[in-house]
Amino acid sequence: MLQKMRDNAQSWVAKVIVGIIVLIFALTGWESINRFSSKADEAAEVNGEPITKLELEEAVSLQRRQLMQQLQQMGGQFDPSMIDEAFLRSTVLDSMIERSVLIQGAREAGFEISEQMIDQLILSTPDFQVDGKFDANRFDIVIRNMGMPSRMAFRDLVRQQLLITQFRNGYEATAFATPVEVRQLSNLENQTRDFAMLAVPLGEIDADVSDAEVEAFYTANAQQFMTPERVVLDTLTLARKDFFDQVEVDEEAVQQLYEREIGNLAEQRRASHILVEVGDDEAAAKARIDEAAARISAGEDFAKVAEEMSDDTGSSRDGGDLGYIVKGSFDQAFDDALFALQADQVSEPVRTSYGFQLIKLTDLKAPEVPSLESMRDQLVQELKVEQVERRFVEASQQLANLAHEASDLSEPAAALGLTIETIGPVERLGGEGLAANPKVMNAAFSDDVLNNGFNSDLIELDADTVAVVRVKQHLTPEQRPMADVRDDIHARLATTKAEQAAAAKAEQLIEQLRADALSIEAVAEQQGLEWQQHEAVTRGENQIDQALLRNVFAMPKPDGDQPAYASFKRAAGGYWLVALKGVSVAEDVQSTDAGSDPFALFVAGQSGQQDFAAAQQQLRNEAEIERY
Repeated sequence: MLQKMRDNAQSWVAKVIVGIIVLIFALTGWESINRFSSKADEAAEVNGEPITKLELEEAVSLQRRQLMQQLQQMGGQFDPSMIDEAFLRSTVLDSMIERSVLIQGAREAGFEISEQMIDQLILSTPDFQVDGKFDANRFDIVIRNMGMPSRMAFRDLVRQQLLITQFRNGYEATAFATPVEVRQLSNLENQTRDFAMLAVPLGEIDADVSDAEVEAFYTANAQQFMTPERVVLDTLTLARKDFFDQVEVDEEAVQQLYEREIGNLAEQRRASHILVEVGDDEAAAKARIDEAAARISAGEDFAKVAEEMSDDTGSSRDGGDLGYIVKGSFDQAFDDALFALQADQVSEPVRTSYGFQLIKLTDLKAPEVPSLESMRDQLVQELKVEQVERRFVEASQQLANLAHEASDLSEPAAALGLTIETIGPVERLGGEGLAANPKVMNAAFSDDVLNNGFNSDLIELDADTVAVVRVKQHLTPEQRPMADVRDDIHARLATTKAEQAAAAKAEQLIEQLRADALSIEAVAEQQGLEWQQHEAVTRGENQIDQALLRNVFAMPKPDGDQPAYASFKRAAGGYWLVALKGVSVAEDVQSTDAGSDPFALFVAGQSGQQDFAAAQQQLRNEAEIERY
């Protein structure tokens, strides 16, 4: 059983667990072990199971951090302040509710995830390994970077995600395709078309547009020629970085933090083990572990016995080696046994949650203690960050209160030693600098700020910067003079007329082709162009314009030997004239059996996804969901 789980881990879970699971988790959050009974502490409730506000805040914070990292990886092309906090919070809560519905559905369906499976997945995940071996320190670093508060929280995440995956696979892995569905898809996918195409360009845009037409268009579309609504803003900005020069750190605080840091350094122990799973017969399992212990006591090599007898096939290939471990990596019984051993000593048989185990301590690695001087800069920075955090929070709250109470921004500026900056005029869509932040522009054009003349609420631009804004001047939309827009209107009307003329000409040519009054060659000669012949073109052809290809495959099949004609507008201007000569279905080009397997897999996959989506929708419809 463990071998099967390990094989599964190596084939997909090991690749997914740190990637997809983290991404999914970033969008959904995790469920905490402890829950609050008070409704005031709940963000939502799903079938009586609460989602606490603490869980929601942790998930929102993690999602925000994930988005910030993605923005940084994009080279700073997007301002992190563009993240809409209200939308983010709503989206995360919806995802957590959806996740809770699925987990409850999976449990009701009888799906379960064992502790042994979670252990095996963690041990076999490459991101948690150093030199091919599980490394506890590496594990801690990775999950910390993921924003996980503890190992138990990560295990809980893995358990939930695997539970949902099992539930989904229950539908997707059991779906199938009928022969009719496979044949229909094969016919469509393998269909080919023979057609000729003539690209008719739009030509020169020299249509005659009168002044009367320009004036009529201007009058009928007056709203299109208004100046944008704009504002001039007074702003105050408070940045966390501005406080670093205002704080000092004493030597005693540095020493205390240093002692706390080195006190957290943990001893690492390299362990090997022999595992015998209990199953339905605990007595037989105990007899097997006793046999292994007796062989080792008689002088046999631990690694050899592990290779022959351990049920953990993943580690048995390496003589039972588990790599370096710190306390808390496994359950309490395992830890108690391992950390009571001397070097090269083997424990007595231990009953753990995994089964019966023999544990051998193969190496000790004492923590490396850095000197105070080597850590001084880091410690000073940490202490400064703590002080700056307090001051920044206090100043932010003071700015929010003063801005709420003051009639303008002069009083808050004077109280906090800030400088009022004026920006604009800027439109609703924003501008440069502070005006590029959607939150700033949303606040500036809110009813209270724009129409009532109030200062804005405190705006969190990013994790380290806040601001308040006030409208200094409101520039309402005005009609642009005809003289300013005449040329634009003239060009627009001329282009429209040219398009209409081209469309009429294309339809005229199509009618002549259909009536046999004009040959394909004559049309090409008349246009000074050549017909392009395409034979046995498939839907996946990438050498033909995709818009043209979609239109060609949407045309009806020709009736007899007479081609089907059509014209299609080109995005670049002008038209395509198409003569569809023939359509070949799948049976004409290959046997149905030759393409059955991939099409069957595709249809079954689509059916499985639809089945799971339907089950998910049913669970959602039947769930009792309360948002607070």
